[in-house]
Amino acid sequence: MAAWPSIDRDADQRLAQALYAGDPHALPEIYDSYAPRLFDYCHVLLRDQEAAALALHDSLITVQERIGHIPDARLFRGWLYAVTRDECLRRRAYAELPAERQRAPEAAGIEADEATRRLVHEALLVLSGAQREALDLSLRHELDPHELAEVLGVTPHEASVHVAQARHDLDDAFAAVVVAATGREDCPSVAALAGPPDAPLDTETCGKLARHIASCPICGSRGSRKVATARLLNAMPTAALPTALRSRVLTTASAPELADLRETIAMRSDPPPEPEPEPEPERTGPRLLPIFAAVACVLVIVCGVFLLLPGSGEEKTSGRQPITVPSDSSSADDVLPSDSAAPEPSTSDTPSPTPSKSSKTPTPTPHATKRHTHRPRPTTPQHPGTLSVSGCHMSGTRRCSVTVTAKGGPVDWRVTGTSGSVSASGGGSLGAGQSDSVTVTRTDSFCFGSGSGSVRFDSGASASVTWSC
Repeated sequence: MAAWPSIDRDADQRLAQALYAGDPHALPEIYDSYAPRLFDYCHVLLRDQEAAALALHDSLITVQERIGHIPDARLFRGWLYAVTRDECLRRRAYAELPAERQRAPEAAGIEADEATRRLVHEALLVLSGAQREALDLSLRHELDPHELAEVLGVTPHEASVHVAQARHDLDDAFAAVVVAATGREDCPSVAALAGPPDAPLDTETCGKLARHIASCPICGSRGSRKVATARLLNAMPTAALPTALRSRVLTTASAPELADLRETIAMRSDPPPEPEPEPEPERTGPRLLPIFAAVACVLVIVCGVFLLLPGSGEEKTSGRQPITVPSDSSSADDVLPSDSAAPEPSTSDTPSPTPSKSSKTPTPTPHATKRHTHRPRPTTPQHPGTLSVSGCHMSGTRRCSVTVTAKGGPVDWRVTGTSGSVSASGGGSLGAGQSDSVTVTRTDSFCFGSGSGSVRFDSGASASVTWSC
């Protein structure tokens, strides 16, 4: 397991419980036990000394702030590695890596000749990145299948199968690179299968060589060296932990004035809240009564409109509409159709006599009372405006506010992204001339000199953000 001392799992549980209880000695002891391992893991994922140091710093702060999220103290080791891996992947996803990476120096205590290292390195390059990570965590960091499952987000059985397949593939790859490097003169088939001596071996070529080794008595003796693959992997160099990192981590973890920084670091690791599912409607009788009532009202309205339409219910033997005679108990409004179908009333104040078929006495016809319907005055639509943004500067802090203003009309706006080591989010609607602000946070825990970033909006506008320390 490289040059790291073994850590008893009973100590893991004790450290987790002490950290949860607020013991001030817990995090320093966790750092001394795990920081060399975790820094090497960060360096494998990020390939930069400073980026690995920042990732380890934020990971340990997150572990301290979120120790209550661990369901079982026995899972502490796997959870510790899982938090560290998530922080490294977050930095890779948001491009929080320098343009030119600086590798960390090798840690002392590893003794392996350069030729052996080169062969193991070539064999590892044949594997996929996921296989190399699984072997690294299993063989060098000593994670068991349950801990490895916690880190990779799989079941313990899947983790075991994944590691077993990766070890098998590494054995074949190492045998292939050994034979390709040392067996060309003894077996003519090797040169034909492996290609030029300086060409790196790919997965397909290693597979052909592995099958050849299994059937060739000459190459089989050289390929038997693959039994030492696990030991050789442990002999690969590890990244040296920066000496100043310990004080930086412990200062951030304990200083009262850095409480906001600790919470900001921990919040970045929290998963976004999942939207609550909409409740299923209850299929009970009382809940259906409003629906039935609404349907009944619609049917009544439709039937009423149908009866009041012109030609509805008229006699087919006459070309004239029958005259409706209101009863004594009815008013004139009771027999009027809706406003949209009402004829224009007469200008005379006296009802017009109309002859009846059953009597020569004229019967007065009621006139419709003119109804006045309020119609809203049309409004002139406002033309949309443009979004004006102004940048901000952080001077000795990790936050500043970008101002957004609607110019010339209303504006709907939203933050669509950031560049540089800053994060921001938000959106809303502004009336003409109104302003709002967006809080921008610098994501790096430490500040060296000065830097800059930007916040992008859906309108295409971009606000610059600068800082100096």
